[in-house]
Amino acid sequence: MLSKASQYAIKSLLFISANQQVGVRFSVKDVAIAIDSPPAFTSKILQQLVAAKIITSVKGSGGGFEISTSKIVSTKVISIIKAIEGDHFSSGCFLGLPDCSEKNPCPVHKLYAPLREKLNQGLYNVTLDDLINNKGKQPFNLKG
Repeated sequence: MLSKASQYAIKSLLFISANQQVGVRFSVKDVAIAIDSPPAFTSKILQQLVAAKIITSVKGSGGGFEISTSKIVSTKVISIIKAIEGDHFSSGCFLGLPDCSEKNPCPVHKLYAPLREKLNQGLYNVTLDDLINNKGKQPFNLKG
């Protein structure tokens, strides 16, 4: 359901967040290897996350990508997805039709609209910290 870019963005943030230590930054290569993603694609995704002010980037020797503890605790999953997909993710048509609405529903609107609402409720409430700590479930494995 999520695009590959959104999947990689979430995985990137999980890797950086779960391994964050004071003064530690991760290169594009570090992240790409950890999430099994092409480095060029990973770089593009990380730059989108920087533009969205979810992570920070430091250039030069010792540079790389990092995330603050406050961002780990406060960043909602929906913010990550919207940084990559745009705002249409949480309100768009399942079939991608521009005029789909209650007044002009697509063939799957009545089925998808309530599911989208439930999904949005979860994505607006779950943070990176929640995902890292997995709410008491088994630890996450980024590669499968």
